[in-house]
Amino acid sequence: MKLNLPHILIVDDDKRILELVNDYLIKNNFRVSTAVNALKAREKIEDIEFDLIILDIMMPGESGLKLTNSLKKNNFKTPILLLSALGNTDDKIKGLEIGASDYLAKPFEPKELLLRMKNLIQKNKYSKQKREIVKFGPYIFNLKKEILKKNGKIFTLTSSEAKLLYILAKNEGKPI
Repeated sequence: MKLNLPHILIVDDDKRILELVNDYLIKNNFRVSTAVNALKAREKIEDIEFDLIILDIMMPGESGLKLTNSLKKNNFKTPILLLSALGNTDDKIKGLEIGASDYLAKPFEPKELLLRMKNLIQKNKYSKQKREIVKFGPYIFNLKKEILKKNGKIFTLTSSEAKLLYILAKNEGKPI
């Protein structure tokens, strides 16, 4: 298994759809994890950083909408693509309003799912790269490499200074 492949979490209580999407994504060079409900999905989300979550809306227990809303209220950055048999405009708007990145009605064309996924993953990758660099005044701090620059000049930081700057940069706009 290649570890640099995008990792997708599929959450659907319909085992047939779960298996079909799982097999299709594996054939198209994705790593895939699955969950049959929101509770199992939450357990996996705690342990693994996914590149995308494909989430069914109508599931027993916690619905996909409630899960999406809960995750997004907690500043969850991973894109969520909602899948649903509910395909009218109001349902789509509701899903997007609570924070889903995209919405695809069932039945769907597998190729369309693949294209939407690739677009969301690419946008998220760009957004992640942007979040790794924080600018303040004339300074630029690379969160991942813990490098501070000013006008191209690199400053040597102690580990404590780097940790402190990292915490402040990660929590930009929040009181610490």
